[in-house]
Amino acid sequence: MQTITDRLAKRVKSIKVSGIRQMPMLAAKVPGAISLGQGIPDLKTPQYIRQGVSRLLESSNEVGKYSLQPGLPELKQLIAQRLSVEAGRAVDPEKNICVTTGAMEALAIAIATIIDDGDEVLLFDPGYPSYIEQTLFAGGKPVFVPLNESSGWVLDVKKLRAAVTKKTKAIIFCNPANPTGMVFSQTDIAAIVAVAEEFNLFLIGDLTYEFLTYGDVPMPSLIKYASIQDRLILCYSFSKEFAMTGWRVGYLYAPEAVLEQASKIHDAFVICAPTISQYAALVALTQKPESGSENIKADLAAKRDVICKRLDALSDLFSYQKPQGAYYILGRYKKTKLNSWEFTLRLLNEAKVVVIPGSEFGSQGEGCVRFSYGASIENINKAFDSIEAWNKTL
Repeated sequence: MQTITDRLAKRVKSIKVSGIRQMPMLAAKVPGAISLGQGIPDLKTPQYIRQGVSRLLESSNEVGKYSLQPGLPELKQLIAQRLSVEAGRAVDPEKNICVTTGAMEALAIAIATIIDDGDEVLLFDPGYPSYIEQTLFAGGKPVFVPLNESSGWVLDVKKLRAAVTKKTKAIIFCNPANPTGMVFSQTDIAAIVAVAEEFNLFLIGDLTYEFLTYGDVPMPSLIKYASIQDRLILCYSFSKEFAMTGWRVGYLYAPEAVLEQASKIHDAFVICAPTISQYAALVALTQKPESGSENIKADLAAKRDVICKRLDALSDLFSYQKPQGAYYILGRYKKTKLNSWEFTLRLLNEAKVVVIPGSEFGSQGEGCVRFSYGASIENINKAFDSIEAWNKTL
Protein backbone atom coordinates (compact mmCIF):
# COMPACT_ATOMS: atom_id res chain seq x y z
CA MET A 1 0.00 0.00 0.00
CA GLN A 2 1.34 3.42 -0.96
CA THR A 3 2.11 5.91 1.77
CA ILE A 4 1.32 9.62 1.46
CA THR A 5 5.02 10.23 0.81
CA ASP A 6 4.98 7.73 -2.06
CA ARG A 7 2.21 9.72 -3.69
CA LEU A 8 3.97 13.08 -3.57
CA ALA A 9 5.41 14.63 -6.72
CA LYS A 10 8.78 13.25 -7.79
CA ARG A 11 9.99 16.75 -8.61
CA VAL A 12 9.70 17.89 -4.99
CA LYS A 13 11.22 14.68 -3.61
CA SER A 14 14.23 15.22 -5.89
CA ILE A 15 15.27 18.39 -4.06
CA LYS A 16 16.24 19.26 -0.50
CA VAL A 17 16.30 22.19 1.88
CA SER A 18 19.66 23.93 1.62
CA GLY A 19 22.12 23.63 4.49
CA ILE A 20 22.19 27.44 4.45
CA ARG A 21 18.62 27.28 5.77
CA GLN A 22 19.07 24.11 7.86
CA MET A 23 21.92 25.43 9.99
CA PRO A 24 20.03 28.44 11.43
CA MET A 25 17.16 26.10 12.35
CA LEU A 26 19.58 23.76 14.12
CA ALA A 27 21.31 26.71 15.78
CA ALA A 28 18.00 27.96 17.18
CA LYS A 29 18.14 24.95 19.52
CA VAL A 30 21.63 25.87 20.79
CA PRO A 31 21.38 28.70 23.36
CA GLY A 32 23.96 31.42 22.85
CA ALA A 33 25.09 30.28 19.40
CA ILE A 34 26.72 33.03 17.33
CA SER A 35 26.00 32.98 13.60
CA LEU A 36 28.65 33.30 10.93
CA GLY A 37 26.35 31.30 8.69
CA GLN A 38 23.46 32.79 6.76
CA GLY A 39 24.24 35.82 4.59
CA ILE A 40 22.39 38.48 6.54
CA PRO A 41 24.06 41.86 7.23
CA ASP A 42 23.55 42.98 10.83
CA LEU A 43 22.90 46.54 9.65
CA LYS A 44 19.40 47.95 9.83
CA THR A 45 17.64 48.88 6.62
CA PRO A 46 18.87 52.50 6.17
CA GLN A 47 16.86 55.09 8.03
CA TYR A 48 15.89 57.03 4.89
CA ILE A 49 14.21 53.90 3.52
CA ARG A 50 12.39 53.11 6.77
CA GLN A 51 11.23 56.70 7.15
CA GLY A 52 10.16 56.91 3.51
CA VAL A 53 8.04 53.77 3.81
CA SER A 54 6.53 55.03 7.08
CA ARG A 55 5.42 58.22 5.35
CA LEU A 56 3.92 56.23 2.48
CA LEU A 57 2.03 53.99 4.90
CA GLU A 58 0.37 57.07 6.32
CA SER A 59 -0.30 58.90 3.06
CA SER A 60 -0.81 56.34 0.30
CA ASN A 61 -3.78 54.08 -0.37
CA GLU A 62 -1.71 51.90 -2.71
CA VAL A 63 0.97 50.51 -0.37
CA GLY A 64 -1.26 47.79 1.03
CA LYS A 65 -2.70 46.68 -2.31
CA TYR A 66 -1.48 44.47 -5.15
CA SER A 67 0.72 46.28 -7.62
CA LEU A 68 0.57 45.56 -11.32
CA GLN A 69 1.79 42.01 -11.89
CA PRO A 70 5.24 42.89 -13.32
CA GLY A 71 5.85 45.62 -10.73
CA LEU A 72 5.32 49.30 -10.01
CA PRO A 73 5.78 51.17 -13.31
CA GLU A 74 7.85 53.91 -11.68
CA LEU A 75 10.17 51.34 -10.06
CA LYS A 76 10.62 49.47 -13.33
CA GLN A 77 11.41 52.75 -15.07
CA LEU A 78 14.14 53.56 -12.53
CA ILE A 79 15.60 50.06 -12.82
CA ALA A 80 15.62 50.32 -16.62
CA GLN A 81 17.37 53.68 -16.44
CA ARG A 82 19.96 52.22 -14.06
CA LEU A 83 20.67 49.28 -16.40
CA SER A 84 20.63 51.44 -19.54
CA VAL A 85 23.57 53.44 -18.23
CA GLU A 86 25.60 50.27 -17.67
CA ALA A 87 24.51 48.64 -20.93
CA GLY A 88 25.18 51.70 -23.07
CA ARG A 89 21.82 51.18 -24.79
CA ALA A 90 18.14 51.50 -23.94
CA VAL A 91 16.65 48.87 -21.61
CA ASP A 92 12.86 48.75 -21.97
CA PRO A 93 11.05 48.65 -18.61
CA GLU A 94 8.04 46.90 -20.16
CA LYS A 95 9.85 44.37 -22.34
CA ASN A 96 12.91 43.60 -20.21
CA ILE A 97 12.09 44.09 -16.49
CA CYS A 98 9.97 42.19 -13.95
CA VAL A 99 10.07 43.07 -10.24
CA THR A 100 10.32 39.84 -8.21
CA THR A 101 10.30 38.59 -4.64
CA GLY A 102 14.07 38.79 -4.40
CA ALA A 103 16.72 37.45 -6.75
CA MET A 104 15.67 33.94 -5.67
CA GLU A 105 12.32 34.22 -7.44
CA ALA A 106 14.00 35.83 -10.44
CA LEU A 107 16.32 32.81 -10.68
CA ALA A 108 13.48 30.33 -10.15
CA ILE A 109 11.21 31.72 -12.86
CA ALA A 110 14.11 32.14 -15.28
CA ILE A 111 15.23 28.53 -14.82
CA ALA A 112 11.65 27.23 -15.03
CA THR A 113 11.17 29.18 -18.26
CA ILE A 114 14.15 27.83 -20.18
CA ILE A 115 14.84 24.35 -18.74
CA ASP A 116 13.02 21.26 -20.02
CA ASP A 117 13.26 17.67 -18.79
CA GLY A 118 16.77 16.35 -19.42
CA ASP A 119 18.37 19.70 -20.21
CA GLU A 120 21.83 20.09 -18.71
CA VAL A 121 22.81 23.21 -16.79
CA LEU A 122 26.46 24.10 -16.15
CA LEU A 123 27.14 25.23 -12.58
CA PHE A 124 30.47 26.18 -11.08
CA ASP A 125 31.71 24.08 -8.15
CA PRO A 126 31.73 25.39 -5.46
CA GLY A 127 28.62 27.44 -6.12
CA TYR A 128 25.32 28.56 -4.64
CA PRO A 129 23.23 25.44 -3.79
CA SER A 130 19.83 26.84 -4.78
CA TYR A 131 20.89 26.70 -8.44
CA ILE A 132 21.06 22.93 -8.04
CA GLU A 133 17.63 22.55 -6.45
CA GLN A 134 15.92 24.95 -8.86
CA THR A 135 17.45 23.12 -11.83
CA LEU A 136 16.34 19.73 -10.49
CA PHE A 137 12.84 21.02 -9.77
CA ALA A 138 12.58 22.22 -13.38
CA GLY A 139 13.54 18.72 -14.58
CA GLY A 140 17.08 19.66 -15.56
CA LYS A 141 20.40 18.02 -14.77
CA PRO A 142 23.11 20.02 -12.96
CA VAL A 143 26.57 19.51 -14.44
CA PHE A 144 29.40 20.75 -12.24
CA VAL A 145 32.46 22.62 -13.51
CA PRO A 146 35.22 22.61 -10.85
CA LEU A 147 36.94 25.87 -10.04
CA ASN A 148 40.68 25.94 -9.39
CA GLU A 149 41.19 26.35 -5.63
CA SER A 150 45.00 26.52 -5.69
CA SER A 151 44.84 29.61 -7.91
CA GLY A 152 42.10 31.26 -5.84
CA TRP A 153 38.92 29.48 -6.96
CA VAL A 154 39.38 30.73 -10.52
CA LEU A 155 37.72 29.61 -13.75
CA ASP A 156 39.23 26.79 -15.76
CA VAL A 157 38.01 27.51 -19.31
CA LYS A 158 39.08 24.09 -20.60
CA LYS A 159 36.91 22.37 -18.00
CA LEU A 160 34.00 24.66 -18.84
CA ARG A 161 34.22 23.84 -22.55
CA ALA A 162 34.68 20.12 -21.84
CA ALA A 163 31.45 20.08 -19.81
CA VAL A 164 29.32 21.21 -22.77
CA THR A 165 27.28 18.48 -24.47
CA LYS A 166 24.41 18.39 -26.96
CA LYS A 167 22.05 18.54 -23.98
CA THR A 168 23.57 21.67 -22.42
CA LYS A 169 21.04 24.51 -22.26
CA ALA A 170 22.46 27.12 -19.90
CA ILE A 171 25.28 28.35 -17.69
CA ILE A 172 24.41 29.84 -14.28
CA PHE A 173 26.86 31.67 -12.06
CA CYS A 174 27.12 34.30 -9.36
CA ASN A 175 29.54 37.23 -9.51
CA PRO A 176 30.99 38.10 -7.03
CA ALA A 177 30.78 34.45 -6.07
CA ASN A 178 28.91 32.84 -3.22
CA PRO A 179 30.49 30.97 -1.34
CA THR A 180 34.08 31.91 -2.23
CA GLY A 181 33.94 35.71 -2.39
CA MET A 182 35.97 35.61 -5.59
CA VAL A 183 35.25 37.91 -8.54
CA PHE A 184 35.27 36.52 -12.08
CA SER A 185 37.60 38.79 -14.06
CA GLN A 186 36.83 40.50 -17.35
CA THR A 187 38.84 37.75 -19.06
CA ASP A 188 36.76 35.09 -17.28
CA ILE A 189 33.49 36.77 -18.24
CA ALA A 190 34.59 37.09 -21.86
CA ALA A 191 35.46 33.36 -21.89
CA ILE A 192 32.08 32.38 -20.38
CA VAL A 193 30.26 34.59 -22.89
CA ALA A 194 32.28 33.06 -25.75
CA VAL A 195 31.25 29.55 -24.71
CA ALA A 196 27.60 30.62 -24.41
CA GLU A 197 27.79 32.24 -27.84
CA GLU A 198 29.55 29.33 -29.55
CA PHE A 199 27.15 26.68 -28.24
CA ASN A 200 23.98 28.81 -28.32
CA LEU A 201 23.49 28.60 -24.54
CA PHE A 202 21.44 30.77 -22.20
CA LEU A 203 23.56 32.65 -19.69
CA ILE A 204 22.01 33.39 -16.29
CA GLY A 205 23.94 35.81 -14.09
CA ASP A 206 23.16 36.15 -10.38
CA LEU A 207 24.28 39.70 -9.60
CA THR A 208 23.08 39.90 -6.00
CA TYR A 209 26.52 41.11 -4.86
CA GLU A 210 27.45 43.12 -7.96
CA PHE A 211 27.79 46.33 -5.95
CA LEU A 212 30.24 44.81 -3.46
CA THR A 213 33.89 44.45 -4.44
CA TYR A 214 36.83 45.59 -2.35
CA GLY A 215 39.72 47.94 -3.07
CA ASP A 216 40.56 48.22 -6.75
CA VAL A 217 39.00 44.89 -7.78
CA PRO A 218 36.91 45.73 -10.90
CA MET A 219 33.42 44.32 -11.39
CA PRO A 220 33.02 43.24 -15.03
CA SER A 221 29.72 43.94 -16.76
CA LEU A 222 27.60 41.21 -18.34
CA ILE A 223 24.85 43.38 -19.76
CA LYS A 224 27.24 45.05 -22.24
CA TYR A 225 27.72 41.88 -24.31
CA ALA A 226 25.55 42.48 -27.38
CA SER A 227 26.38 39.09 -28.91
CA ILE A 228 24.22 37.17 -26.42
CA GLN A 229 21.46 39.69 -25.69
CA ASP A 230 18.79 37.27 -26.90
CA ARG A 231 19.95 34.67 -24.35
CA LEU A 232 21.22 36.82 -21.46
CA ILE A 233 19.20 36.69 -18.21
CA LEU A 234 20.27 38.69 -15.15
CA CYS A 235 18.93 38.44 -11.59
CA TYR A 236 19.27 41.33 -9.14
CA SER A 237 18.42 41.95 -5.50
CA PHE A 238 17.91 44.93 -3.22
CA SER A 239 18.66 42.69 -0.23
CA LYS A 240 22.38 43.21 0.25
CA GLU A 241 23.03 46.60 -1.33
CA PHE A 242 20.36 48.26 0.82
CA ALA A 243 20.30 45.89 3.84
CA MET A 244 16.78 44.79 2.86
CA THR A 245 17.00 40.99 3.13
CA GLY A 246 13.63 40.67 4.86
CA TRP A 247 11.78 42.89 2.38
CA ARG A 248 12.13 40.23 -0.34
CA VAL A 249 12.40 42.35 -3.44
CA GLY A 250 14.58 42.09 -6.53
CA TYR A 251 14.19 42.08 -10.29
CA LEU A 252 14.70 40.05 -13.43
CA TYR A 253 16.26 41.41 -16.60
CA ALA A 254 15.61 39.24 -19.66
CA PRO A 255 14.99 39.39 -23.41
CA GLU A 256 11.38 40.13 -24.30
CA ALA A 257 10.66 36.57 -25.48
CA VAL A 258 11.95 35.09 -22.21
CA LEU A 259 10.30 37.66 -19.96
CA GLU A 260 6.95 37.12 -21.64
CA GLN A 261 7.01 33.46 -20.59
CA ALA A 262 8.67 33.97 -17.18
CA SER A 263 5.93 36.46 -16.30
CA LYS A 264 3.36 33.68 -16.56
CA ILE A 265 5.12 31.78 -13.76
CA HIS A 266 5.52 34.95 -11.70
CA ASP A 267 1.79 35.60 -12.03
CA ALA A 268 0.78 32.01 -11.22
CA PHE A 269 2.89 31.74 -8.07
CA VAL A 270 3.14 35.22 -6.49
CA ILE A 271 0.99 37.61 -8.59
CA CYS A 272 3.35 40.44 -7.71
CA ALA A 273 6.23 41.20 -5.39
CA PRO A 274 5.08 42.65 -2.03
CA THR A 275 3.89 46.15 -2.82
CA ILE A 276 5.27 47.68 0.37
CA SER A 277 8.67 46.21 -0.50
CA GLN A 278 8.49 47.63 -4.01
CA TYR A 279 7.85 51.06 -2.53
CA ALA A 280 10.81 50.52 -0.19
CA ALA A 281 12.94 49.75 -3.26
CA LEU A 282 11.59 52.87 -4.95
CA VAL A 283 12.59 54.96 -1.94
CA ALA A 284 16.01 53.25 -1.92
CA LEU A 285 16.68 54.36 -5.49
CA THR A 286 15.05 57.81 -5.47
CA GLN A 287 16.11 59.11 -2.07
CA LYS A 288 19.51 57.43 -1.81
CA PRO A 289 21.98 59.71 0.00
CA GLU A 290 25.29 60.63 -1.62
CA SER A 291 27.10 57.94 0.37
CA GLY A 292 24.45 55.37 -0.55
CA SER A 293 25.69 51.81 -0.37
CA GLU A 294 29.21 53.04 0.40
CA ASN A 295 28.39 52.89 4.12
CA ILE A 296 27.47 49.22 3.77
CA LYS A 297 30.60 48.54 1.70
CA ALA A 298 32.83 50.28 4.25
CA ASP A 299 31.18 48.34 7.09
CA LEU A 300 31.72 45.00 5.34
CA ALA A 301 35.29 45.88 4.31
CA ALA A 302 36.12 46.51 7.99
CA LYS A 303 34.53 43.19 8.96
CA ARG A 304 36.49 41.40 6.22
CA ASP A 305 39.72 42.74 7.72
CA VAL A 306 38.72 41.53 11.19
CA ILE A 307 37.70 38.01 10.12
CA CYS A 308 40.81 37.59 7.95
CA LYS A 309 43.01 38.64 10.86
CA ARG A 310 41.28 36.10 13.11
CA LEU A 311 41.64 33.36 10.47
CA ASP A 312 45.32 34.20 10.04
CA ALA A 313 45.75 33.60 13.78
CA LEU A 314 44.17 30.15 13.26
CA SER A 315 46.41 29.09 10.39
CA ASP A 316 46.91 25.70 12.04
CA LEU A 317 43.17 25.06 11.63
CA PHE A 318 42.13 26.94 8.46
CA SER A 319 43.51 27.94 5.08
CA TYR A 320 41.51 30.36 2.95
CA GLN A 321 41.48 32.75 0.01
CA LYS A 322 40.89 36.40 0.90
CA PRO A 323 37.56 37.43 -0.68
CA GLN A 324 37.51 40.06 -3.42
CA GLY A 325 33.76 40.69 -3.15
CA ALA A 326 30.49 39.67 -1.43
CA TYR A 327 30.93 38.80 2.26
CA TYR A 328 31.83 35.13 2.38
CA ILE A 329 34.97 33.10 2.97
CA LEU A 330 35.30 29.42 2.13
CA GLY A 331 37.83 28.13 4.63
CA ARG A 332 39.46 24.70 4.31
CA TYR A 333 39.95 23.09 7.71
CA LYS A 334 42.93 21.00 8.84
CA LYS A 335 43.77 18.70 11.77
CA THR A 336 40.72 16.46 11.39
CA LYS A 337 39.21 13.99 8.92
CA LEU A 338 35.64 14.93 9.81
CA ASN A 339 33.44 15.61 6.81
CA SER A 340 32.13 19.15 6.51
CA TRP A 341 28.73 18.38 8.08
CA GLU A 342 30.38 16.61 11.03
CA PHE A 343 32.84 19.47 11.47
CA THR A 344 30.07 22.06 11.27
CA LEU A 345 27.84 20.28 13.80
CA ARG A 346 30.71 19.87 16.26
CA LEU A 347 31.56 23.53 15.88
CA LEU A 348 27.92 24.41 16.57
CA ASN A 349 27.39 22.13 19.55
CA GLU A 350 30.81 22.47 21.17
CA ALA A 351 31.92 26.01 20.27
CA LYS A 352 28.43 27.45 19.70
CA VAL A 353 29.42 28.98 16.37
CA VAL A 354 27.29 28.65 13.23
CA VAL A 355 28.95 28.14 9.83
CA ILE A 356 27.75 26.35 6.68
CA PRO A 357 29.20 22.98 5.61
CA GLY A 358 31.20 23.33 2.41
CA SER A 359 29.70 20.19 0.85
CA GLU A 360 26.46 22.15 0.44
CA PHE A 361 28.19 24.14 -2.30
CA GLY A 362 29.42 21.16 -4.32
CA SER A 363 32.02 18.42 -4.14
CA GLN A 364 34.88 20.96 -4.27
CA GLY A 365 33.54 22.41 -1.02
CA GLU A 366 33.96 19.20 0.96
CA GLY A 367 36.55 19.73 3.67
CA CYS A 368 35.58 23.41 3.89
CA VAL A 369 33.11 25.60 5.77
CA ARG A 370 31.62 28.90 4.64
CA PHE A 371 31.91 31.89 6.93
CA SER A 372 29.69 34.94 6.49
CA TYR A 373 31.00 38.17 7.95
CA GLY A 374 27.72 40.01 7.89
CA ALA A 375 27.63 39.77 11.70
CA SER A 376 28.78 42.60 13.96
CA ILE A 377 32.52 42.93 14.64
CA GLU A 378 31.77 42.16 18.29
CA ASN A 379 30.10 38.87 17.35
CA ILE A 380 32.81 37.98 14.84
CA ASN A 381 35.39 38.36 17.61
CA LYS A 382 33.27 36.44 20.13
CA ALA A 383 32.80 33.63 17.62
CA PHE A 384 36.53 33.37 16.95
CA ASP A 385 37.36 33.48 20.64
CA SER A 386 35.17 30.38 20.94
CA ILE A 387 36.72 28.76 17.86
CA GLU A 388 40.23 29.36 19.23
CA ALA A 389 39.31 27.71 22.53
CA TRP A 390 37.64 24.80 20.69
CA ASN A 391 40.64 24.40 18.40
CA LYS A 392 42.80 23.48 21.40
CA THR A 393 40.54 20.48 22.05
CA LEU A 394 40.97 18.97 18.56
